Order: sequence, then C-alpha cells, then structure tokens
Amino acid sequence: MNSIVYEQALSALVNEVTAVDSTEMIALMQVKGRVLAEDIVARFDAPLFDNSAMDGYAICDLEQKQWQIIDQISAGDPSKHIQLSRGQAVRIFTGAAIPQGTDAVIAQEDCELKNQFLRTGLDLKHMQHIRFRAEEYTLGDVLLDAGKVMSATDIGVATSQGYTYLNCVKKIKVCVFSSGDELQNIGNTLAENQIYDSNRLMLLSLLEEHGFDVIDGGILTDDLNSIKKQLKHAADHSDVILLSGGASVGDKDYSKIALQQLGKLHFWKLKIKPGKPFAWGQIAQIPTFLLPGNPVASWVTFLILVLPALKKISGLTHASYLPKRFQAEAHFELNKTCNRQQFMRGNISFIDGKIFAEISKNQGSAMLSTCSYSNALIVIPPETLVTQGQKVDVIYLSSN
Repeated sequence: MNSIVYEQALSALVNEVTAVDSTEMIALMQVKGRVLAEDIVARFDAPLFDNSAMDGYAICDLEQKQWQIIDQISAGDPSKHIQLSRGQAVRIFTGAAIPQGTDAVIAQEDCELKNQFLRTGLDLKHMQHIRFRAEEYTLGDVLLDAGKVMSATDIGVATSQGYTYLNCVKKIKVCVFSSGDELQNIGNTLAENQIYDSNRLMLLSLLEEHGFDVIDGGILTDDLNSIKKQLKHAADHSDVILLSGGASVGDKDYSKIALQQLGKLHFWKLKIKPGKPFAWGQIAQIPTFLLPGNPVASWVTFLILVLPALKKISGLTHASYLPKRFQAEAHFELNKTCNRQQFMRGNISFIDGKIFAEISKNQGSAMLSTCSYSNALIVIPPETLVTQGQKVDVIYLSSN
C-alpha cells in the first residue's frame, strides 16, 4: 500500500468515526472537562435588572451642582421603590438595583461629600456606570453550545442561570494494549534483551489527562490467536481500542493481521516522521488504532491522529477536536530535507510580541526523554529546508 499524507489520513479518520449518542445528567460541580450533550439556554435575562457597575452614588439630573443623599441601596436589598427627584442621590453599591429617576452613577472616588450633599468635578455622561437589564443576554439565548468541553467559567455561567445538573455525553472507555515479547511490566526484572513497557503507561496517562476513562489491557504476546482473543474481549467491554506496536511489516507484528481478520483495516502507512507505521480500523464497530512501537512515534501519532478522533467520538464540535496550528518564526535551521512530513519536537517562546520556535536536539523516534521538555510539535513539509527567521507551522502542546 502506498503511503498517504497526514492531512488525508486525519480527514479520513475523523470522517469515519462517529460520536457516541449516550448521555447522562451530571451534577454541576462534576461537569468540568465533560462534553455538553445539549445547548445551555438562558432561563432569564442577564442582568435581570438595571444595576450599578460601581460603588458610588446614583443621581438624578446631570445639570445640578450638588445632590442631596436621601437613602442607601446595597446589592440584594429588597426593592425600596425609591423615586429620585431632581437634585437627589442615593448611596449605591455594585450590583444594587438602580432606583427610578436615575440619570447616572458617580464612582465614590469621584465624589466630594459634605453634610449629606455630594459634588463632583467631572463631566458626567447620561446613564454612566449602569449595567442594563439583558445587556449581556436575554431569555432563550444559547449560552453554551452542545459539543463544548465544560470549563470553570462555563460552570459559572450555568450556575448564574440556576442549573444544577447538565446533560453530558457519556465518557468513552479506551482499552490500551502494548504488543511484543520484548516488553516487560514495571516492577519485574528485565530479562536479556527486554525493555520496560513505557508506551502503555504513557498512553494511559495521556488518555486520563484528556478526560477519558481507561482500561489497562496489558502486554500482548507475539501470538496471533492470543491477540485476536484479547482484542475481541476488549471490543466487548470498551468504546475504543488502542494498541502500541504491531502496525509495521515485521514477521512477528501480528496486531495488524488480527485487526484484518476480526474486522476492517483502513490504512497502515503514513508519509510522516515519526510515525510511518500506523493502522486503524474497527472490530465489531469499535474503533481500533494500531500505533508504532517506537515511543516518540507512538506519542506523536496519538497526539495528531488518535486524539482528534477520540475527541470527535466524545462529542466535541469540529473546531474543538482538530489540532490547533499557528505560525512561529524559526529559531533554527534545517539543512537536510526529508521525503516525509516531519513533526519535530521543540519549544515555542513569546518574546516582544513574537512567537519563536526552536527544535529539540535529539529527534530520534526512540528518544522519549525529549518529549518531556518539548511544548510544541514543529511541522515541516516534505523536501523542505528551513532557514533562520522563516515562518513554520507549530502545534502547541498545552499539557507540556
């Protein structure tokens, strides 16, 4: 099979997977990070009434030289039905209801007080420092769209409208395996030519970091029948299967064969570096992803391909699940081209209003330690040299 470019692979992947349709009601204090299943609509206007934007004084008639203070209104006070007349004022606090007859609010620091009268040296504007009813939104307005990941401020918005529970998409459950007789679990002694299975724990942690429920499937041995049995079991108990290793063309890489025999295989070669061996398909309609065994390649393909697909499956909107790219000024040079699109580990920095990108020194696909000190992937097109100061595309890794 010919290699395909990243953009084609991503488009095919996200177009093929579908969002889960199961929802559940979640208490407001537990919805942070959850995906909304339906729009959050305003139950009433905001603000609900005209109120003061300042601690100060509500006055009637801007042409007066001074105003007599006749009362005081605090936020939350029951309505006093105060009617201001010309030359009158009330002491008022932020959020308090504006009395009838008010022409403006003067901030307290701009007032001079003497014997229950106030003066100001400022030029006043009609209705200054007043927040008007429904100026933010009105009854029935959509405040938060379905498909949005709930943030702390979103919780504040929902709380302000009296919501106690929100309808959210059910979390998807991802089962993660690693494949290979050379792998050993942490805590066990390494035999000759064995390595610890870093990929599986890294992927489990990445999934939890992004709000997914996980199942640790363990290490699959290099036996086709055993792999098929465990993948079939995983398909019965999870929403997505993720397997590190087994996507290449080695004689003992059985995972791709197992996927072909159990379901469908869509593609398994990508024209990217790192991450050329990559496959995905379905087992009984369960999306299944086969990642490269090399640690960095596994990390990169998870971030740029698997994660967008998982976000779509979780119900996120189109703009929210695609990787965010922007441009930075190269603080490095590339004097050698590559026939594949490169996703290079690096760091971006912000200096004097400009964004700069610098690549990490070690770019080997097995050198996982550099990922811990990289906050971006720098995207280099095929057959491209880079000179100092040239604009390059970057994908910012917020978790790093």
